[in-house]
Amino acid sequence: MKGKLIYTPLRTTVIFVYFLLAMGFYAQASDPTHIVFTSPREGNAEIYIMDINGKNLRNLTNHPAHDSQPAFSPDGRWMAFVSNQSGTNRIYLMNRNNNVIRPLTNHLRSTGDFDPNWSPDGQWIAFTFRKGEGPASQYNIYKINVNSGDLQQLTDTKYNRDPAWSPDGDRIMFFSDGKERHDLYVMKANGKGLRRVIVRNPGGYSPAWSPDGKQIAYERLGLEGRGIYIMTAEGQHDQRVTPKNTWGENPAWSPDGHWIAYELELVSPWGNPNRDSNIYLVSPDGAETRQLTQHPARDRYPAWVPENFLSVSPTAEKQTTLWGRLKQSGSD
Repeated sequence: MKGKLIYTPLRTTVIFVYFLLAMGFYAQASDPTHIVFTSPREGNAEIYIMDINGKNLRNLTNHPAHDSQPAFSPDGRWMAFVSNQSGTNRIYLMNRNNNVIRPLTNHLRSTGDFDPNWSPDGQWIAFTFRKGEGPASQYNIYKINVNSGDLQQLTDTKYNRDPAWSPDGDRIMFFSDGKERHDLYVMKANGKGLRRVIVRNPGGYSPAWSPDGKQIAYERLGLEGRGIYIMTAEGQHDQRVTPKNTWGENPAWSPDGHWIAYELELVSPWGNPNRDSNIYLVSPDGAETRQLTQHPARDRYPAWVPENFLSVSPTAEKQTTLWGRLKQSGSD
């Protein structure tokens, strides 16, 4: 019997408890831990990163241009964002491994590109393509292949924005003032099969799918201010999850489904020259809430950060510094 391990009932119980603790630690370690957002708090719009307690704030872009609307590839390797460093709003990609950026839509004949949103397989970015200026301008949803540059137009009406890819990659939801009343619509990823999601007035804006594809977070304007609402993917059973008489926008569902990040203004923006929005978290049932930023500038466009994005070398501080220098040299 020497050297042979005997599993007594007590030993087996201890091992099982350690296993459960290890699994719990693993699940906790894999939860989303960071959020990025846009803020002009240093004079011009930059993209910042912080943890989900609102701590350890860092500037990721650090450039004189206006940088906003961050969106991450599913594998965390790339951050797409909108920047006017070329003089017009275009979509750029930042590589997390070497911090090099490359333009994605600079070659297009648009007058501005906005609202990047990654397909679940990481091959495509759906975005808003603006054509023309002023009242005559048109906004339509396009998608572009990040590797080949293949470009496909998906809508052809006057005003369409905020595309959001479904978790299964089959559908894209977006806001439109199209053939019916302005509202949320959904279509297949090839632009076919268009249908209205919500049939109510007023309609919704800025959709965000839950990770399981069963629910939609969106914003809606009404008599009680602009709020964040939750509904099923079929447009039913909607409920407001943010406080009444406040102004919430741009919801972003966490990868684990536990939180919705959004921007919130406590005072009506109508006629307010000093708009002040901050980043908040709210649980999908509205029971829990957490304020992450508190600054007089407008903190906007929250997005969740894949953990892979944070697993970089060199260190995060060197990464931020190098990223700012690369952007500076790329625009000289």
